[in-house]
Amino acid sequence: MKPENIGIALSGGGIRAMLFHLGLFKWLAKQNLFEEVKKISTVSGASLCVGMIYSHNNLEWPTSEIFLSKTFPLIKNSMQADIQSSTILDLLKPPWNRNANNILANVLERKWAVRGNLQQLSGEVMWYINCTTFETGKRFRFCKNEMGDYTLGYVKKPNIPISEIMAASAGFPILIGPYAIKMSDYKWESWDSKNKSWTLPKLKRIHLWDGGVYDNLGLESIFRHKKGKPSDGLEYIIVSNASKPLGELVRQKIRHDKNLQRIVEIAADQVSSLRTQIVMNFIETTKKGMFLKIGNTADYIAVKSKCSDSLRKNLVEQCMPEAKAQRAREYPTELKKPCAKDIDLLIRHGYEVADCTYRCYSEPLLE
Repeated sequence: MKPENIGIALSGGGIRAMLFHLGLFKWLAKQNLFEEVKKISTVSGASLCVGMIYSHNNLEWPTSEIFLSKTFPLIKNSMQADIQSSTILDLLKPPWNRNANNILANVLERKWAVRGNLQQLSGEVMWYINCTTFETGKRFRFCKNEMGDYTLGYVKKPNIPISEIMAASAGFPILIGPYAIKMSDYKWESWDSKNKSWTLPKLKRIHLWDGGVYDNLGLESIFRHKKGKPSDGLEYIIVSNASKPLGELVRQKIRHDKNLQRIVEIAADQVSSLRTQIVMNFIETTKKGMFLKIGNTADYIAVKSKCSDSLRKNLVEQCMPEAKAQRAREYPTELKKPCAKDIDLLIRHGYEVADCTYRCYSEPLLE
């Protein structure tokens, strides 16, 4: 049996993540699995990817056929626009006190044709967009039903432009900046467990950063870590990690912006490792999921899965060599316009990692 009731968690990582995840979606469509997707949780670059899928399909989750024939080509064509350069140029225009996050949202609308708001999304798929609340240090979640975090409380059915939510999720410290929310603009419901009553948040304004600061995989929306199993209604889990490995760093000069970015990356890497371990235990025990990692080659996936020599040979012959896979992994975490060759490389790599992982771990179970 093919996977059913699928929950997907997609990491951040700028354009690199967006294109790698787009390769996963291409693979899902080729397997006619778009119709089995029930929940999607995204961070940063992944939020850009899913936002584009909705924007280029009339704010509705596409079928597998429509994605391949219409949505996917439109998204690739949109990549001709450089949103990072456009955002910087707009920042240099008066008035100079504008928020970079709001400017990015405007650029997404102009250059990538991002349209609509949360309440206009149609279909049964629930999309969760993850940010980090600066004031509380918790995960701030947007979805069609609500927005908020468990300490602030929640707003039911928020009517917010998709472009602003995408920009908020991608608002990495220093580079883009926070997305500010004036609390009085919305009706909040916060539960006071001590007095057992609903209260109003005390903060007048909150600021949202990139969701990767809290959890770069966005796992909470599709997986219950305390119970070690998927969220209600899900049977199969796909986690796609396009994060660049932390690696060693030797810095000759002190740069405060780069130092802050490095500290955030270290903290995020530690959190991600702990969360990943629990999800991997579920996948390995039940065989009801896949964990995809950018940079993994067909040979690496085949050897680790202990699949047959014939399958391993077949996959290695079909897929890109290690040098190209590593090139995809090392692609910068930024929002600059990628060249056509890099677009094809990253999408192909995402597709091949998904295909190899499924064939090595799942197909033998179906024989």
